[in-house]
Amino acid sequence: MKKLFLLIIFFFVSIRVLPQTHFINFVQRVNSSADTNFKSAEVDSFMNYAKSSGVPFLENDTVCFLYRGNAVQVNLAGDFTNWQPDIKLKRLAGTNLFYYIKTFENNARLDYKLVVDTARWILDPLNPNQVAGGYGQNSELAMPGYVKPWEIKYYDNEKHGTLRNQSVFSVLTSSSYQLQIYLPPGYDSVSASAYPSVYFQDGTDYTDLGDAINILDNLIDSNKIKPVIGIFVRPNNRNIEYAESKRNQYASFFENELTHFIDSCYNTIKAPSGRLVLGDSFGGNISALIAYNRPDVFGNCGLQSAAFWPNKYEVYNLITNGVAKDVKIHSVWGSYESLSSNLKDFDTILSKKGYQIKCAEYPEGHSWGLWKAHLDDMLIYFFPAKGAD
Repeated sequence: MKKLFLLIIFFFVSIRVLPQTHFINFVQRVNSSADTNFKSAEVDSFMNYAKSSGVPFLENDTVCFLYRGNAVQVNLAGDFTNWQPDIKLKRLAGTNLFYYIKTFENNARLDYKLVVDTARWILDPLNPNQVAGGYGQNSELAMPGYVKPWEIKYYDNEKHGTLRNQSVFSVLTSSSYQLQIYLPPGYDSVSASAYPSVYFQDGTDYTDLGDAINILDNLIDSNKIKPVIGIFVRPNNRNIEYAESKRNQYASFFENELTHFIDSCYNTIKAPSGRLVLGDSFGGNISALIAYNRPDVFGNCGLQSAAFWPNKYEVYNLITNGVAKDVKIHSVWGSYESLSSNLKDFDTILSKKGYQIKCAEYPEGHSWGLWKAHLDDMLIYFFPAKGAD
């Protein structure tokens, strides 16, 4: 009985001393007073504190989004809402401060924007951290456990590859394509040791938004991957060529014309094991089609949030229902993407079919922040340097 009594005392004492979050304490203080001057002073004090520690305001795995200003309504849209402005911030009574509290995984990284009075989509004015997206800049939330990718940065104190601009005409699509060719530091056009080649869909996006040149430089310089040749292909109309009416012609251009052109110009490995085709979203869709059609050309396929839904999941069904091909696959996606369950099934089915496939899911969204941060894993998987860790 004495032991039970002591446990009850300990339980109530524990509840009484459990610390509340700094933000909840602040809200309670403001709500406890009807004095507008007191409320304003409390908001000023808290905002100064929040700005010094960072906004969105983080406490453990809890995030508080904040907006202070004259507005009738403030909403939140981002990777975690499928970019629908469904989340409404609450106004702190008697103030011009709006807030919303949410819990995320400790290693989550997500893009978002604030929507003021239902029409004005803005970057978070209190958050200096931004990330480039396909539709411009977004504010970035990185939880405390998120590890920022070192390899996306440019470093002066290392050797850098060179870029060449070229174009190639396709008879199969009756159009020309603009290329950027990355040649690694010390590239030797006549060496007996030929170079693996990496073919990027959405080539301009991978160089401009995905920091792919820095990533290649840094991985080669740190002996993470073999020196590779990068072929960045700019589509003329990505939707039509990657997913719609010209998808098969575009795939044939890659398989039959582009590789011959690159092999004739550069010292490349001619075997399929030395070629990688990769892409993001629709670029993943067309990359999978290319590799599945011609495993004798592309022995490696990289998928970054592959959007398989066009044409009633044509490419997905072709691969999951078809015979297994000799293609090595790496797939990455975010748990906050609507296509995550589809890509999990893709991994499961192909693993059972005997494919050599590596997949990874991260608490992120369908964004360049995800794709550039995990491009290194993909390249290391396919072309690790000798003696690399």
